[in-house]
Amino acid sequence: MSFTYPLMLIGLAAILVPIILHLFNFRRYKTIYFSNVKMLEDIQKKTKRASQIQQLIVLLLRILGIACLALAFAQPFLHGKTKTTKKGNVISIFVDNSYSMEANSKNGSRLFDAVDAAKSIVQSFDFADDFVLTTQDFSGEESHILNKDQMLDLLDRIAVSPNSHSFKEIHAFEKHTLQSSDKENVIHYYLSDFQKNNFDMSVLRNDSSAHVGLIPVPAEQLSNVAIDSCWFLSPVFKLDNTVTLIARIHNYGSEEVQKIPVKLHVNDKQKAIAAIDIMPGGYVDCHLTYRIDEAGTNCGKVSIEDAPITFDDELFFTYDVTDNSSVSVIFDKDPNRFLTALYGKDSVFTYQQMNYQQINYTQLRESNVVVLSEIPTISSGLSDELTKFVKAGGTLLVFPAAKMDNTVNNFLKSLNAGYFGNIVKATLKCKLLNTESLYFKGALESNDTRIDMPGTSQHYSINGGGNGSEIIMSLEDNSPLLVSYATENGKVILSSVAMNDDWGNAHRHALFFVPLHNIGIMNAAQQKLYNVIGVDQTQRVRLPNDRSDEAVVLRARKGNEEFIPEQRRLGNETALFFHNQAHTSDWYDLMRGGQVLGTLAFNLNRRESDLACYDENELKKMSAEMGDHVSVIPANTKNIAKSVSDKLKGKALWPLFLILSLLCFLAEITLLRFWGKPTLNEE
Repeated sequence: MSFTYPLMLIGLAAILVPIILHLFNFRRYKTIYFSNVKMLEDIQKKTKRASQIQQLIVLLLRILGIACLALAFAQPFLHGKTKTTKKGNVISIFVDNSYSMEANSKNGSRLFDAVDAAKSIVQSFDFADDFVLTTQDFSGEESHILNKDQMLDLLDRIAVSPNSHSFKEIHAFEKHTLQSSDKENVIHYYLSDFQKNNFDMSVLRNDSSAHVGLIPVPAEQLSNVAIDSCWFLSPVFKLDNTVTLIARIHNYGSEEVQKIPVKLHVNDKQKAIAAIDIMPGGYVDCHLTYRIDEAGTNCGKVSIEDAPITFDDELFFTYDVTDNSSVSVIFDKDPNRFLTALYGKDSVFTYQQMNYQQINYTQLRESNVVVLSEIPTISSGLSDELTKFVKAGGTLLVFPAAKMDNTVNNFLKSLNAGYFGNIVKATLKCKLLNTESLYFKGALESNDTRIDMPGTSQHYSINGGGNGSEIIMSLEDNSPLLVSYATENGKVILSSVAMNDDWGNAHRHALFFVPLHNIGIMNAAQQKLYNVIGVDQTQRVRLPNDRSDEAVVLRARKGNEEFIPEQRRLGNETALFFHNQAHTSDWYDLMRGGQVLGTLAFNLNRRESDLACYDENELKKMSAEMGDHVSVIPANTKNIAKSVSDKLKGKALWPLFLILSLLCFLAEITLLRFWGKPTLNEE
C-alpha cells in the first residue's frame, strides 16, 4: 500500500490528544454521606472495573477514528499494473474523429461520447503531466507536447474529419510526437469504434514499454448504406451516344433495405433514377442508362438518401466528351491508302500523315494515336519523341516493314514491349478473336465460329514483352496477329503483318478493321472518373496553352476550399500531385488565370462506410494476447476518471478509511449514551 500525500500522515500525532485527556481526567471516587441510604438501594450498582473497561473502549475508538481520518487524507492506494516513476507521466490520447464516429449513441454520437470520455481522462491526471492529442487529422497542433489546459482546449475543437488512417499509421504518428517529452511513464488511451477493416492490434505487441488503454465507444445502432464506386460499361464518350453507368450500392447494416432510390445527375440535370432492394451485408450493381447530350467536360453525381452516416451518400465523377481523336501516320515512301481510308475519311478522327524523314514533332505531340506504317528505321530523335509520347499516355500502333534494321526492335525493347522476330512464310487464318478486349468488346453480336476470318500469307513472329500484354487477335499457330502492351501510362500495339497485299488479306478484312478503328477511339477513353481522397495522390491532365510560369489551382465548387497541387510537365501532359490537400467530396475546377481549364472529381474514402466494429469482449480477448500492458476500459463506465485512476495508481482506499473513521466516532457516541446509564427498579 502506498500514499498519494504521505505528509498527511503527520495527522496521526493527533491520537495523543485523547490519550492525554484520558490520563488527566481519570475519575476519582469520593465518599458521600447520606442521612438515609435506603433510597440508594434501588440504583443499579456500577463497579470501578466496569467504568475502566468503558473508558478504555472509548479511548480505543477515538484513537482509531483519528488514525483512520489521517490515513484518509493521505489517500492510500493499492498499486495497479501501470508503472510509475518520479519523472512523471506523458499521456497520449487518440480520439477517432472519422466519419464512422457520426453514428448515433445514447448521448448523441460516438464522437461526442469519445470527447467527453477523453476530458474525464485528462482531468484524472496532474497539471505537471505532459499530454499528446492525436486525431485522424494529423494536424500541426497534434505534433506538439501539450499541458493540461491546452489539451482540454484542443479537445473542445475536435470535429468530424474526412481523413481515415490505419492504426499502424496512428501509432507511428504518436510515437514520433512522444519523443519530445522527457517524462518516463508513457500511457496511451485510444477512444474509437475500432472498425474491423481499420484496426490491427498486433502493432501493440512489441510496445510493452507503455501502458495502453483501449476504450471502445459503442453505437446505438449499426446501419449504413453507401455508394461504393461507379464505372461505365464503355470508357469512350461520344456526343449523342447512349451509355450505361454502373453504381455499386452496399448495405452495411443488419436489415434489408427496400426500394431505396438511386439518382443520377449530369451537369445538374437528372438523367436516370432507379429503386433497388439490398440484402443485409450485400450489394447491388445499379445500371443507370442515359444519352450524352453535351460536349466537353461532363460532371456527374450518383446520390442516395441514408442517415445518420451521410458522407458516402454521394459519389462525384467527371468524363470528357471529345469531338474527335487525333491520329498521325508516319510512313516510308507513300501513304498507306488503307490507313487513309480507315482514319482519314472518318469524321471521328483528325488525320495527318508525314514521312519519317520529315516529321513535324509539334503535330506529333498533340496526337492521341501515332501509327508507324512500314518504316525501315527509327532515328534517335524520333525514338526520344515517341518514348515521351507513349509514357505520357499516347498509343503507338506499329505495322512492320519487310526490311527493318535493329533500331526498330531496340526502340520497342526500351518500352518494355514485344519486338519483331523472323518472318514466317505460311498461309494461316485468324483463329481467335479476344471479344473481351476493349478493342472488340461489343463489336460482335455473336461468337459464331463459322464467321469468315482474315488470313495471312506471311507474318512476323512477335517475341518478348512485359507482363501487361493482351493478345487481341491470334493465328492458327497461336502466334499473335495483333497484340497490345501496356507501357507506363500509354500503350504499344504491334501487328504481325503490314497493310498491303504481300502479307495476305487482313488489311482488307472488316474484322481486322474493327480493332484498328477502336484503337483510334479508345485513346480518348476516360482514364480516371474520380480520385479517392487519401488514396489517389496524382492525376495526369492535358492543359491547353500550358505555360510553366503559371500554377494551376484546384477550386471546389461547394464552399471555399482551394489549393495549389504540385505540378510536373511530362511530355504533352501535366502531372498533378495532391498530397492530401482535398478534404471534401466535390467537383474541383482546374483554374489558371481565372479561366476554367477542366474539372476533376474527388470522393471521400469508403473505408469508413463499413461499420462492423470489435466489441468489448473481442477487444479483451485480443488484449489478453498482447500482454499485461494492454487493457480494455468500458466507455459506459459511470466514472471513467476513477477507472483510469485505478488503472494508473491502483485501487484507492481513502473512501474506506473515511467510512471507518465515521463509524468509530458514531460507535463512541452510542457507547457513551447507552452503556452504563443507571435504571430504576419499578415495583
